[in-house]
Amino acid sequence: MKKITFILLLSLFFSANYSFAQVNNTAEVMLFGKKKIIKQGSFIRCATTEYEEYLKSKNPNRLSTSEFEQWIAPKITIEKEKRKNTPKGLRQNAVITIPVVVHVIHNGNLIGSEENIFDQQVISQIQVLNEDFRKKSGTPGFNTNPVGADVEIEFALAKQDPSGILSNGINRVDLGQESWSTDEIDAIVKPQTQWNPEKYLNIWVVKFTGNNLLGYAQFPNASGLPGINANEGPANTDGVVIGYAFFGSSSYFPGGTYVTDYDKGRTTSHEVGHWLGLRHIWGDGGCDVDDFCADTPNAGQENQGCPVGVDSCPTSPGFDMIENYMDYTNDACMNIFTADQKTRMITVMNNSTRRVSLKTSDALVPGVTFTNDASTMIVTLNINCSKNFSPVIKITNKGTSPLTQASIQYGIDNQNLQTYNWTGNLANNQSQDITLSGLTTTVGSHNFSCTIISSNGTTDQNTSNNGSAINFNIENNLNYSSNTVNFSLQLDHYGSETTWRLTNTAGVILYEGGPYTDTPVAGPLPALITTSFNLASNDCYTFSIFDSQDDGICCKYGAGSYVLNTPTGDIIASGDAFGGGKITKFSINALSTNEVKNLNSVYLYPNPTSNILNIVVENKLDSPEAYTIINSLGQIIKSKKIESEEDLSVNVSNLSQGIYFLKLSKNQSETNTIRFIKK
Repeated sequence: MKKITFILLLSLFFSANYSFAQVNNTAEVMLFGKKKIIKQGSFIRCATTEYEEYLKSKNPNRLSTSEFEQWIAPKITIEKEKRKNTPKGLRQNAVITIPVVVHVIHNGNLIGSEENIFDQQVISQIQVLNEDFRKKSGTPGFNTNPVGADVEIEFALAKQDPSGILSNGINRVDLGQESWSTDEIDAIVKPQTQWNPEKYLNIWVVKFTGNNLLGYAQFPNASGLPGINANEGPANTDGVVIGYAFFGSSSYFPGGTYVTDYDKGRTTSHEVGHWLGLRHIWGDGGCDVDDFCADTPNAGQENQGCPVGVDSCPTSPGFDMIENYMDYTNDACMNIFTADQKTRMITVMNNSTRRVSLKTSDALVPGVTFTNDASTMIVTLNINCSKNFSPVIKITNKGTSPLTQASIQYGIDNQNLQTYNWTGNLANNQSQDITLSGLTTTVGSHNFSCTIISSNGTTDQNTSNNGSAINFNIENNLNYSSNTVNFSLQLDHYGSETTWRLTNTAGVILYEGGPYTDTPVAGPLPALITTSFNLASNDCYTFSIFDSQDDGICCKYGAGSYVLNTPTGDIIASGDAFGGGKITKFSINALSTNEVKNLNSVYLYPNPTSNILNIVVENKLDSPEAYTIINSLGQIIKSKKIESEEDLSVNVSNLSQGIYFLKLSKNQSETNTIRFIKK
């Protein structure tokens, strides 16, 4: 490898800011401020040269590749001689453990939604790193190759933040922007969020804009050493950046978000290899270009997929080492760092500035804890096709004393704030979900926030984790009376770019289509696609249509369009020039959950529920006199008069899983219909 970082890119994932010359089957892509022409639909697997040029333009004194190699080569020789001259029985396995902080950069999405990935996905990635770098037996990181090495480097999520407070090593940051270009990441994301790179390996998990990157890393330089330019590049950009769908392993956490073939965590293993000084196995040149590791056979270029018996340099001994983490093969095909690669990485860890200091970092010492420390985060808002909803939040005891009481203030747009007084008994690190009272708002964009204002009857001692907020949007409630919905789709000539799906409230995909087949631009448009959907009543549906190249299905490459309508002609959704995608929510024969007459201090808890559904009445004047349970088809399941406190606890254990409505009534004129989920 000739440059300082490594970047993997996919041209067929997410929406991208591409300008496509589709007629001649090429695409123009912006990489680090410069244009690059690629074949349409092909992978851009590496932009190492472009990124190094970008870094050098920002800092002309940055060490060159040759300067770095001049510095590291004699140190590698010394490391090899030291190991060679030490009797095997006297060698000690001094395993290096590197503290890691994973910055999950998001745009206010709920945890587990898009780029705001689950903790478990982060943890699965740390597991993969340790298996790969330690060549752990019985794992995908093990190999029997004679030159395969246990690198003796491990990784652990940090246990304290830069302030010394106890941390789980996952730093979620809402920067108010959905996706980021590489320029923005270096200029904004890294400087604003980075933890001290002398104490932590910083990994940023983001959604990339424009170039669909898999990831990239900053190569280690060595400023301050004799005979070398005294500049190793900016400290505030040091670390690794990974696209969120390529981080973690679907084998260890299937519930994450992944892309096929890059879903085993090897993008991060590759990038951390660069961060520790490794080159690509083909040296970013050809058969006569060195990767500075004698035990990796010469290779003429990168390999993709999972090839067998590749020999791209037949005049040199050995087949291409396609299983090496520093090649471009699929994640599942990688399983080896070699002995020379290990020596190179250990040399960096023992000598390179900001790497050697990690060996004495205190970031793995548990941070400070507090007696009374409660944290909160938003689980879901339960918004579907309605203007009223009942948010669910999670309260966690981060303190050393049992958490028995907390006061939580919450509201929409920081107006008309309400207070929820929670009582219970949570031990350290135990959590409980809380369904808050129903809120009603207007069509448009809003913000929901909740903040712990006291814990155990006193001031919470750690205010850094007290608050949580999320932006959301309420659309006009599109409610239709027909259970049959018709869909017609006229594709343009690039059907491979188009996909669509229809989901219900639970997120289950009921119908979907695409990608389709491309057709010649000079010929007629493909045949019109028509189908019908049979949908149950009293549910909220989401119709989504996407174009992978951000230019919709109209008009330069054929006048395509789509229509979703009822048999009577009511148009639910339609469009053509919708860019990267369009999402429409609508309901069928929905019972009104927006109209609340007087009984507005009544809510249900817990929701969802598997057993008992409690009717909570905050204002006794609003106590209902009867309730009726209605299923999603509008059928009455049960009706009962409310004559005592016991009647406010409704046993729903005999109901099938699904969506139901509880209609509360008083004086035959005051009603409130509240949706609940039986799980």
